[in-house]
Amino acid sequence: MTLHSLRRAGAALLVACTLAAPAFAQAPAAKPPSPEHVALARAVLDFTGARRSFDNVVPRLLTDARNMFLRTQPNLQADLDASIVDVGKRFANADEDLVSKIALVYASRFTEEELRAIASFYQSPAGKKMTAELPNVLNASYQLVQDWSRTLSLALMDSLRADMKRKGHDL
Repeated sequence: MTLHSLRRAGAALLVACTLAAPAFAQAPAAKPPSPEHVALARAVLDFTGARRSFDNVVPRLLTDARNMFLRTQPNLQADLDASIVDVGKRFANADEDLVSKIALVYASRFTEEELRAIASFYQSPAGKKMTAELPNVLNASYQLVQDWSRTLSLALMDSLRADMKRKGHDL
């Protein structure tokens, strides 16, 4: 996987985790959720946009695999491209198991009434805007964190070097 792909996958995961974080903060329910409860949780995943965060995972992974194979065997491009289309179709719904598991987490942490309230918010104009803007906010935030950590890392290294120099060590 390339660094760019890892960053994009990380951003997608960050979106999913951010949206799922409230689910982990609640105490687990005593009994397994009903199918209706789970269906409501899946609907919340749709309304929040969390489910869409997995849409490009298979194509990204296939592109990365294609590029890796072509580096060593460029003569396979035509056959590889055809295989990527076929494999992509077979794995088009690869995220269904994950979405089902995440829906169970939501359903086990939120009552049906709470999920209805969450769904109502995400169907409201403010909720729709949040869903639309959250990936942009998270991407911008991710870039800010990257810039901040890079600057902080340099400052820490400079400070450590200065401290060690005062102790007679050159780093």
